Amino acid sequence: MSNLPPKTTVLIVGAGPTGLMSANLLGRLGVGVILVERNAGPYDIPRAITLDDEGSRTLQAAGLDRDYLANTRPGRGSRYHDDDGNPFAEVGPGPTEYGFPRRSQIYQPAFERVLLAGLDRFEHVHVAYAHDFQALRQSETGVDVTLQGPDGTERRVSADYVIASDGARSPVRRMLGIEMLGDTYPEDWLIVDTLNDPDQEPVSKFFCRSDRPYVSIPAPGGGRRYEWRAGPGETTETLLDPARIRALLEPIRAFEDSDIQRAVVYTFEARIAAHWRQGRVFLAGDAAHLTPPFAGQGMNAGLRDAHNLSWKLWVVSAGMAGPSLLDDYEAERRGPAWAMVQLAVAMGDIVMPRGARDIAFRTSLVEWMDRFPAARDFIIQMKFKPPPRHDTGAYLDLDDQPFDGSLVGQMLPQPPVSRADGGETRLDDEIGPGFAMIAQQEATARAMSVGRDTLWPELTPSLITLTDTALPALPGVAGILSRANSALRSMKVHRDQILLVRPDRYVAAAFWPEDAARTVKGYRDKLGRV
Repeated sequence: MSNLPPKTTVLIVGAGPTGLMSANLLGRLGVGVILVERNAGPYDIPRAITLDDEGSRTLQAAGLDRDYLANTRPGRGSRYHDDDGNPFAEVGPGPTEYGFPRRSQIYQPAFERVLLAGLDRFEHVHVAYAHDFQALRQSETGVDVTLQGPDGTERRVSADYVIASDGARSPVRRMLGIEMLGDTYPEDWLIVDTLNDPDQEPVSKFFCRSDRPYVSIPAPGGGRRYEWRAGPGETTETLLDPARIRALLEPIRAFEDSDIQRAVVYTFEARIAAHWRQGRVFLAGDAAHLTPPFAGQGMNAGLRDAHNLSWKLWVVSAGMAGPSLLDDYEAERRGPAWAMVQLAVAMGDIVMPRGARDIAFRTSLVEWMDRFPAARDFIIQMKFKPPPRHDTGAYLDLDDQPFDGSLVGQMLPQPPVSRADGGETRLDDEIGPGFAMIAQQEATARAMSVGRDTLWPELTPSLITLTDTALPALPGVAGILSRANSALRSMKVHRDQILLVRPDRYVAAAFWPEDAARTVKGYRDKLGRV
């Protein structure tokens, strides 16, 4: 504990994926961090199994995607089976709009090890395992946090801000008296992680049986995860009985006892914290929201929290924005997080019906969808999944855009690109961890280059041209070439404008060069800069 500095900018409680990712993002932005975790080290058991495209992009923003993504297992979609085992719907892998597969299967302990090792890059980030959060006291200027080390010694550490990413039972949330709203999902599920599975198809399979619905999900390293819904009267003890597990697995696959990596019973919940901020303390990840697993969004929602909050803490702590910007964390993330929870509940109701009436409804729904393919695709392929966009927050003219299909308030696509010299690159790698401005025409690119000293110099945005043909070299501007791609087409709506892109890859503003002065002032006002 003596190695911990007495003061830091951000103290993070909880070293799960959300806390580790927050520390990496803040570290890359130059923000001082102390990350504390009550356990003696990272968990060595699989929990989260799915990393979505937005989560992979967040890993890219942390500069760690090449360290880990090669070890994932890209998913090829999902398949849904009826009571007789016959497939009644299938979802393909989908487009790579944001630069990565829609879903990749991960082994969480390996994922966390990469995130933890990534913190070695930063002298200003300190990690302390076996340090338990005890108490906090806030003032107008900071937060004093009391920690207990492995030897029982207490020490107080001061921070400007605290992120509570300390899980579903968050001690910080409880100490603050913040209520969790919503419902406990009214059923338990047995989760069994296996090795050496004979089924190597990279497809998630939902067996929507009326007697014992279950899910089979591919895992890295040749394994699979099986999830069974508990039946009437079954308890945690009966579900975890080895004889029960064997009876459930034997009809599905041959196995040795050593192939069972983990067995646990989960009670799924659909809940959200009443508020995510109290003074200088912020809730993130499972401390802020809990979701059933059907949409694979539990960990990924926490990674979105980390990316959204980290850049806001950076610009506020660096004096580039006012403290009021931090209110936009919950304003932007609460709605999308709850929408994902509701999506997971809806998916569970559709693919895992409980009674005869629910099964009859699903059967009639599937028959109806066969008559209307567009409606079938909308429901079965989950096209009603909320897109990565915000309806409020740190955006300029969000509700007054001149074009249909405006990207303002939405995540910027990441289409395939290359450098002008033909070398391979990726859009986000050219952006770096901070802000960026992007021009798609020579005239707007020149205006961006000429006016670079007046276009938010305090934000130090990267200047990028994304064009079909190489432009003459422009001072301070990185030129990259676009390739034909559906993600690129969505950017073309702003081809005559300059885009301001936030560090979390959301488009903050779109403006014509002649409107630059008003836009600069307007977004500075949005940031609460005085």
